[in-house]
Parts: sequence; C-alpha cells; structure tokens
Amino acid sequence: MTMFQPMRFVGALALLLICAPPAAAEQPNQSWKNPLKKTGYLGSPLVETTPFVFHDRLYLLENHQGFFDDPQAKTGDNSDNDALRIRDVESGQLVSTALKRHGFGTAFVWNDRVYVFAADWGQGKPWRNATEVSLTTSEDLKHWTPPQTILRAEAGEWIYNVAVCRGPDRFVMLYETNDARWPAFTFKYLESPDLVHWQRIPGALYGTTKYVGGPALYFEGGWYHTLYLEALGGIRYETRIARSKNLVDWQDAPANRPFLAYDPEKKNLPRRPPELPETNASDPELCYFGGKTIVYFTGGDQQVCGDLQRAEFDGTPRELFEAFFAD
Repeated sequence: MTMFQPMRFVGALALLLICAPPAAAEQPNQSWKNPLKKTGYLGSPLVETTPFVFHDRLYLLENHQGFFDDPQAKTGDNSDNDALRIRDVESGQLVSTALKRHGFGTAFVWNDRVYVFAADWGQGKPWRNATEVSLTTSEDLKHWTPPQTILRAEAGEWIYNVAVCRGPDRFVMLYETNDARWPAFTFKYLESPDLVHWQRIPGALYGTTKYVGGPALYFEGGWYHTLYLEALGGIRYETRIARSKNLVDWQDAPANRPFLAYDPEKKNLPRRPPELPETNASDPELCYFGGKTIVYFTGGDQQVCGDLQRAEFDGTPRELFEAFFAD
C-alpha cells in the first residue's frame, strides 16, 4: 500500500477514485485452485512488511506507523515516529530499528548483508510526499549504516512503495509513482550493479493503462515477476501477478487466477467498526524458509490501517509463480 492523504492504502484510493476506472470482477475458474494456503491472522494493523531469511532465521521488516501507538490518533498523526523495524519471527521480539521517519520500505539480503530501502519523509515536508529513497545496511541487524539517498524522484512525482530483486546480471528496483502521465500508481523499474547506484530502464513500466499498487518484485525461472493490486470496483481489491523477460513487455496471469483474494466473511478488522467486512488483499511479500514459501500480506478494507495475515506454499517461489501461468 501507499498513502496519499488520508492513506495510500487511503492515499492511493484518493487517486484511484480520480484517475483509474475499476476493473470488472472475474468469476472464479473452477478448474484451477490457488496453491497458496492462508494460515492465520496476526491481529496487527501493519500494512507493508517483508519476510526475509538471515543467518538461517526468519525475520520480518515492519513499516510501523506512528499513529498505531495511539488509539485516538488519526491516520498520519505522529508520523515523526514512523519507522522500519526488524522483528525476529520465532521469538516475536523486536531486534532493531533500521530507519526512522521513513516508510514504504523493503528488505533485501545479499552476501550476508541486509539492505533496507525506504521512502524518506524528510524534514518539514507534508507526510508521505516523499521525493527520495534511502538505503541503510547491516551485517548483524543491530548496527545500521547512516542512511544515504540512492534515488531522487523525477520532476513532479512522489515516490511510494519500493521493491528490489536480483536478476541474472544486475539488481532491479521497482517504485510506485504518481507521475501524471499515467494512472496511479504506475511502477517504474531501475537497474544497478551494486545496490547503490541506480539508473532508470527506458520503457520499463507497468500499470500505464490501469490502476496498480502494493507491489513486490522477484526474479525466478528466467522471469521478473511483479505482484500488484487490482481494483475490482467499489472498495474491493485483490493481488494479481504479471511477469516479464525484459521489464518492458508484460504477461498477466489470467484474471480469474488472483494471487491473493480477500475474504468477505472476515470481520472485526483492526481499528474499524466490527460489522465491516474485509474487502482487500494487498501488499504481499515473500521468502523461502523451512522448505516453504512464506507470504505476509494485509487484508482490511483499505481504510485507516491493515490487517496483517500470513500464507504459505509447500514449495519454492518459482514453483508458486509458475502455477499462475500454467496451461
């Protein structure tokens, strides 16, 4: 999710209602079964999270919003306390805070080092009007390098969610933009030899003809896979998957094969009236751990906050992704 005002999660919604017509809902494909199994609700308002494996332990990067700490606070309040936190999943203990006054962050592990990328709120700027992406790194999850700016927005755009993966011969970053040439929140793709110096890839875009959001990015089996949020009309959203060999030409999975769909029977959402049902399944990120692909995502109704959940697949990410494109 991304927030504008009042949220992206709700921010994106504001632009969505203005900029992008909703897609029609598809009927389920009775001959195809989603290979992901939802395994539980975590009772958390978190939206953007990244599971990752470091030194054979499973961790979760949490995009914690300052207003979560005050039941009376409104969305966006206390944003100086927004932070990217690292949690040990097995123990449930917080390990460290990687960045403060940042959001829309993601974690990436490479050569025994953890890299955290996130949008910088800046000093004295309106909340979530980010124009820079920061990077901090750690070799022990406790001591983090001073944040350095590794990406600046193009003229007239703000930056929202980011995602990073390793391709066959380069690193690739995706970021959401409100670039007025396309619908919110079109994805732009960049490449880097070293995770520090980034260059935009000409023509590498996704979402130029429709609303997208809540992205993740992975390279598996010779394909770059992008997870994105699809608008179904009203305030209903599900996550779908697309793939590309070159980051320019994209193949969507069949529309009746959502990567994650919401559960309309789920109620009692965090910080929402108890009678309201879930209408959203967004912001998934995943990793391979213990012989399974572990997925964290958020539910809720795209208002105020999320409803953190977990899903699993008994196999590798490559096998999971290929299931959505199988004949």
